[in-house]
Amino acid sequence: MARAAKPAIQATEPEEVVASPKKSKKKLILFITAVVLLMGGGAAAFLLLNPAPAPKHGGAASAEAARPEIPPKFVDLGQFTANLTREEEDRYLQVAISLKITKPELEEKIKESKPEILHRVNMLLQSKRPSELSTFDGKENLAQQIKAQVEYVLGLRKIAPVISAEQVAVPIAASASKGGISDVLFTSFIIQ
Repeated sequence: MARAAKPAIQATEPEEVVASPKKSKKKLILFITAVVLLMGGGAAAFLLLNPAPAPKHGGAASAEAARPEIPPKFVDLGQFTANLTREEEDRYLQVAISLKITKPELEEKIKESKPEILHRVNMLLQSKRPSELSTFDGKENLAQQIKAQVEYVLGLRKIAPVISAEQVAVPIAASASKGGISDVLFTSFIIQ
């Protein structure tokens, strides 16, 4: 009986040896498949997230890209105090204004024309009612009107903008010009 027990042990050992290589081949195939899928996913992500290279030959796009972009400059017009048009009681506006320009050569022109610019801005501010300036849209409209006045003084507009209490809102699309003044900024705005 002792001999019968030995053959049973020997019979099970060759089966385990044969089963081991099949399991390791399956694991190897799964591992290689996973690595290939991960590499493919990484390559796809790289290609999708990378921007396309710019064309090398001709075209307006390459000419604009070759020209370095000039950062905007800010020109301070100063602080203004103006009596507003009376509605219920006397009110005044205290505002600090800066211009954002995209053409550096305008800075010198603004300095040379500053007395006329200040006069036109003061006249414009004094034509306003407190109720006109209390809303965001009112302040945006005022900024567009100031921009139009400055552009006229600098010779960037042919027709003088009207300064009056009944002034019609300047349409933003019509006032958008490539004259170099990109924005009028209120660094302080107080109505009392």
